[in-house]
Parts: sequence; C-alpha cells; structure tokens
Amino acid sequence: MIRSLEQALARLGNRTSIAELLLEEAARTYGGDHGFLLELEETTGGLRELARFGEIEQMLEQDMRIFAQYAADHPGEEESLLIAPDAEVVQKLSARKSVRRGMTHGVIVFPLTDGDRAMGAIYLGESEIGLLHAESANASELMKVGAMFGRVLGTERKFEQLQRQNEAFQLELKKDKDLGQLVGRSAAIDRVRKALALVGDMDVPLTLIGEPGSGVVLAAEAVHGVGAEKKGRFVQLPLGNLSESLAMELIFGAEPGAGKTVRGRRGAIRDAKNGTLLLQGVENLPLAIQERLVQAMNTGEALTVGGDAPYPVRARFIFSTETDLRSQEGAGKLTREFYLKLNLYPVILPPLRDRTEDLPDLVEHYVELASRTFNKTISSVDSEVYDHLGTYDWPENLKELEKEIRQAVLRTPDQGVLTTGALSQGLVGKPQTMTADSGEGTLKQRVARVEKRMIIDALEKNKHNQSITADQLGLSRQALINKLQRYGIETGRAFKRKQREIAKKAEK
Repeated sequence: MIRSLEQALARLGNRTSIAELLLEEAARTYGGDHGFLLELEETTGGLRELARFGEIEQMLEQDMRIFAQYAADHPGEEESLLIAPDAEVVQKLSARKSVRRGMTHGVIVFPLTDGDRAMGAIYLGESEIGLLHAESANASELMKVGAMFGRVLGTERKFEQLQRQNEAFQLELKKDKDLGQLVGRSAAIDRVRKALALVGDMDVPLTLIGEPGSGVVLAAEAVHGVGAEKKGRFVQLPLGNLSESLAMELIFGAEPGAGKTVRGRRGAIRDAKNGTLLLQGVENLPLAIQERLVQAMNTGEALTVGGDAPYPVRARFIFSTETDLRSQEGAGKLTREFYLKLNLYPVILPPLRDRTEDLPDLVEHYVELASRTFNKTISSVDSEVYDHLGTYDWPENLKELEKEIRQAVLRTPDQGVLTTGALSQGLVGKPQTMTADSGEGTLKQRVARVEKRMIIDALEKNKHNQSITADQLGLSRQALINKLQRYGIETGRAFKRKQREIAKKAEK
C-alpha cells in the first residue's frame, strides 16, 4: 500500500488519476467488483465522484451515496464505517431497494480524512457473493487507510491551490507591481520599503524574516516588480510538510521516471527563468537541499533529479523564514554556507501589532479588494470598527486582517456602511481596554487616541526608555519624539523630575 501511496503522490496535479489509483488499491485490498471514490466539496458539503469501477446501477448508486455522505460528514467516528458481509441482515441496508433487489450483497464504506478535515468516502460492493472481503475487514484498520488516502487527496488539493495561485500571480504580474503595494505610512513599513529598494536591481539573494501572514509574498512580489528580473515569472514554493525527495524534485526538477515522478518535472528554478523564485519556510529545508542550492547559486548551474546535464540558473532567489537565522544555524538546521547566503541581506517584516497606525490604510485597501471580489460598493467604514481593530493582537497579521475585512464586506449590504456588526464575534467581544475613553470624534481623532494609549502603555512597560519603546513600536527614536510632542506626553527628564517631586510629597 505504501508503494501505491508514493505512486499517487507522484501524480500530483492530476486529481482524477490519483483517485483512480487509490480506489484501485482499496479494491485490491478489500475486493469487490464495483465501487466509487467520492470527494467532499468544500463549498457545498456534497459529494462528487472522482473515480469508479464496475457496473453500478443508478438506484444502487443513489442508495450507497447516502451512506458515503454520512461517512464524509462524520470522519472521526467509527460509526461512519459500514462493514456488511451480508447486506440483507443489516437493517439500514436491507431497507434500501437496491439491496432487496440483489444489486449488491456485501458492502464496505469508509471515510477519507486529512487530519480533522473530511475529504470524502470510498464505497466497495459485490454483485456476486465472495468477491468482497468484508468479513475480514477491521474497523480501526479501515480508519487508518482512510486517513492515509485522505492525506494524499489533501496534498493534491493544496498542490492545485498552489497551481491556481501561481496562475493568478502570473495574471497579476501583467499589472504594475512595485514597492507601493506595501500599504502603510508607518516608519516600520517605510524602513522595509527602503531596504527592499536598495536591492531591487541587485542580483543578490534576499531573505525575508517575519511571522506568518506578515506579508512575505507581497514583499517578494514588490522586489520582483522593481528588479530587472520582472520580465520573467514570479514563482513561489512553500516548503513546509514536503518530504526531502518531493522538495528536491519541485525545486530542481526531475527527469521522467526519476525519483517519484512519472512524467518528469521542470522544477521551480527553471520555471522562474529570468524571474524570481521565492522559497518559503527555508527552515524546513533538509541539509542536502541546502548544499545543492548553495552550489547552484555559486556555479550558476543545477541538475535535475536523475539528470546528468546541468542547466543554467537564471532566477533571482528570495528566501523566507519565520525564525531567527542565527539560532537556526546554531541548532544545526542550516549549513554554514547556506546561513551565510541567507544572512547576506536579511530584511525583517514587522508584525501588524507593531504598525497599527497603518490600519486605516490597510482596511481601505482590503475593503477595495473585497468589494471587487463580491461586486459590492462599501460607502464607508464606521469609526467604531477601528476601536476593535486597533486593540486586537492580530496573531496571523495581514493575512488575518484581510480575512476579517473580506468577511465583513461579505456581511455588509451593497452601498452600506461597514459597522462592528459585520466583524467576527471574537473580535467584537474582546474587552476594549485601550479605547475605553475613545468617545466620539472623527476617524483620525479616534485612531489618534488609540495610538496615544499604546505609546503611553509601551513607555510605562519600558520604564520610559525612549529607545526601547521606539524599537518595540516599530518607530525611529525621532518619530517617537515627534509623537510625544504631538500628543503632549511627558517623558524623559521632565517626566522623571515630576515623578521625584510626587514621591517627595508622598513622603511628607
């Protein structure tokens, strides 16, 4: 069965072929002369057929789909399994006309799962007694098989999503994309724009360091848009949860029949010829692939898996990671040579919680994008919305904000005002400690009150050390001083002198 799973993974990009192979493996293991594999649709929750074998009359198909749907709707429960060596003695089966008419005698139905997510179900049956091995089927074993098959389908779904994203990116690349797409006017994001501008036309590896959702792809696209390599494609490849052999093939390519691939792969490096290749999550790269990447960057040549003739490397490399490079190298997760390449020009992307002054611009940007998607017009955003957005920590950063605004636009009527009623319950229900005194006023006035409160809290936390506070807020020290003056916040020597005076009065 493991061999069949490897063959299925080698067919990534062809869902039907994968489904046929999985159904064939199920029939080889458990028998039967007819059956089908149904996939759960993400949008409707219904089942659609991906593969079948044998003759299945319409009445039988309709009856068996009922049990397959139940299996798909209850993926983690053994009750979703149906193991019936003799369908006529199982009450819920004997009640079906197809069973009473002898269209099937033995039945096996089990769910396909990818972790906690349902992927679909498989039905196997026999029109002649003795063809299905239902009497020897084990419930726990079937659940494990369903989990293995489901993971393959889940990987295929992610692969197709990546392909669709790449296609969408290629369409987007026809539009002008530059550093201006990094939305915001804060000092934190301005520093990022300036850092990226310095290497826009330079053929040097760039490493983007940031939390999940902090805008890695946007930053990489921006560099691609201003660089000389913009004439080529922008290709991104997430490296998480990829086996070493699959990652090797996806990056460098593979000859037909080599490794786990059947038809061969071009590889991301060749796909990004005269363009930009973004490798996301380099902390997940095996050391052998790191060494091969260093060699490709040093020599300007690379080899496909199973190949003996090198091809030229003409892609600009951008890497991304969520963790500190030095700690990764010290822990043995990065080779010394690869670490030096990554550390040549690292750029740290600030988390959203450190650039909340960009919220108005970001919200306006995401409202515009979502309005286009849903063919709506949002007349305005209620100022109270910012009271909630400005006090949330945004653990998933820009990705989470975009999702929140997208859902809020979806909930807002066309030509309507986006209010707190359109926000998710978790966000609205959060205690608004920082904005308790926000009161009334214009959007700028309310956002200013949030910003002032954040600065005061950061100063108190850092014992009024301006340098540490500025760094924590993603500001330059001068920018912080400007804001202190604008909001009339006392700090520095004057503040400490007043604190001493208060202390002396208290002693008396």
